[in-house]
Amino acid sequence: MTQATGRIEQIVFRWRARSAAAGNDGVGPDATSLPESAVAWWDERLALRITRAPGRNERPSLAYLRVEGHGVILHKVPARDDKNRPGAAIAHALIGPAELVTVQLALGLEHWPRWAGRNDPGAYPPGRLGAVPYAALREHADAANAQPVTDPGPVFDELLDRVLANPAAPLTVVLPDAPATALVRGLVDVLGDVRDLTFAANEDDDTDPDLPRLVFLDAVTGGSGYAATRERLYPGTGNSPGGGHVDGFAQQLADMWRRGGAAELAPLRGGRSIAGAADVRQWQSDVLVGGRILQTTLLEAVTSGRAAPEHLELLRTEAGQRQIEGEAAKLNDGDLAGVYQAWQPGGALAARHPGASQVVTRLVVQRAMRAGASKTLRETLRRSAFDPGLVDAHLRAWAGHGRNASASPAAIVELAQLAASFGVPPALQSPGVKALMDRIALADLIELANRHTGSDVQMTELLLSAAESRRFDPAAVDQAHTALERTDFLIYCIPFLPGDAPVAQDRWYRLLLAVFGPQLGAEQGRELHDVLKFLAREDAPEVPPALAYALRRFPASLVGKARVDQLAARDFYLAAGLQDIWPERAELLLAERRTTLRQRAVPSGTVTRSAAVPAAERAPRVNPRLLLMVGGAALVVVALVAVVIFAMQGGAK
Repeated sequence: MTQATGRIEQIVFRWRARSAAAGNDGVGPDATSLPESAVAWWDERLALRITRAPGRNERPSLAYLRVEGHGVILHKVPARDDKNRPGAAIAHALIGPAELVTVQLALGLEHWPRWAGRNDPGAYPPGRLGAVPYAALREHADAANAQPVTDPGPVFDELLDRVLANPAAPLTVVLPDAPATALVRGLVDVLGDVRDLTFAANEDDDTDPDLPRLVFLDAVTGGSGYAATRERLYPGTGNSPGGGHVDGFAQQLADMWRRGGAAELAPLRGGRSIAGAADVRQWQSDVLVGGRILQTTLLEAVTSGRAAPEHLELLRTEAGQRQIEGEAAKLNDGDLAGVYQAWQPGGALAARHPGASQVVTRLVVQRAMRAGASKTLRETLRRSAFDPGLVDAHLRAWAGHGRNASASPAAIVELAQLAASFGVPPALQSPGVKALMDRIALADLIELANRHTGSDVQMTELLLSAAESRRFDPAAVDQAHTALERTDFLIYCIPFLPGDAPVAQDRWYRLLLAVFGPQLGAEQGRELHDVLKFLAREDAPEVPPALAYALRRFPASLVGKARVDQLAARDFYLAAGLQDIWPERAELLLAERRTTLRQRAVPSGTVTRSAAVPAAERAPRVNPRLLLMVGGAALVVVALVAVVIFAMQGGAK
């Protein structure tokens, strides 16, 4: 085993005669830097990878393996045993922590001059070896990987297509004299961080257990063996599944790799880790637009004028507009404001791509209506020639969404104020505004209208209009009545709004009708009595005539109207410095309880009160003129009697 240090351990495997191999002939560890206790462990792990079958080619073989958290780079060349028979090998293994010994390091060390197979036996004599400094290996590998790689041709396209279909699947590439390291380097450049990618180039067969993920063979011989679990790719022959057809995504990636290598693909890949088929599908979904890879977003490409014709055609479709919307949604407020300036209604891009422009504008409206939207974005929207109907439509959608059900009345009012700043009329005629107001309870409408008086006349009128337009709800009477009392029946609100006394009394009338319903005018009900009692309390403010006039519209009888008139008269008398008449009202109410009232209609349309006595039993009605004559005669008689008495008293004196 090895430790995570800057030292890379090494083992050289060679043919050893019986006398030098502790009783065993064969290829085994002959020189190493590992501790003696670790040699046997690694010999067992690498036993199947260090041999070369006889009768094969004489080219070196390079492999990268992963063994229990360690990376192993294995270089081997064919060799002969002590009797000059083929089948032996000289294998040189570099072993270190997987985070240091990577597939990139292995590819860069393909032509490392210090491989044992490239040197005389004296360079690595049997026995103890020193460890290899990691820095020296890394320096050589970086220099090698910085050199342009030879293009493997269409073989790479087929290999990339197969690997993208399932990056984690074991695969054997059957190709004589395959440019294995160039192919693997291309895969690494395309896929990026491929920590689990292992390979073996110029192998003898693919039937052993624990083979690397990618195995390159010149040809397949023998039985299927373990290869039954591996797919085989025969590039250029048409014998592979799919007949050698390369998917468009893989083809475009291969073309990009040829143009710019890893540097061109890294920005396209971003921070993705391509470990499985699902990762590939997500990558393809993110960067493939209209069948073509965009190295920038479609939104950026079109905005900057770098989009291909097929991308511009895509903008006319629903899929293209969804792509634009998804990309714009990822921008922050500042970047979105910049994009909107290019796409705003009336601009050149909007004229060429009206559908995409509407998508961008709608997204900007939605973002600007958020509570935390930036001032820059909102000002950019206000300065543009957009349709305020988009804001109203957003309000309607917002009000209907379940996630906003818990929004407070104050937050709803702030949203309506924001909409008004974008040109939406703050009136119930705007469907979105009405949808917002419908979300506020009647009691809250009353209190909010009172709160905004003096600071926002338009919002006060909107809230009051929403309250006035409510249908009477018996279940909401108590809360709404309480809200009226807390706001002194809007005495400090309605008189300060635009409009004269008739307008004010009409507002009060409709508000009272929404709160109490027609029952406010019931002769035997307590609603009107409670209202008048509250307004006549000791510390109550002066009752505006418009409010009193609105209240007197509810009772149908003159008696009921008179009760309200007494409230108005009381304030009139008190304002003149006269005594309070309200105690008299209490006596009047007591007397009325002892009298049975009956209502009858008169031609003039007014209502009079008469005692509840049957018409047949009533005394005949006396002519008023006759009463005046009798009264005048009585006065004359009294005067004559007084004169006579005065004369008699004077004569006696």
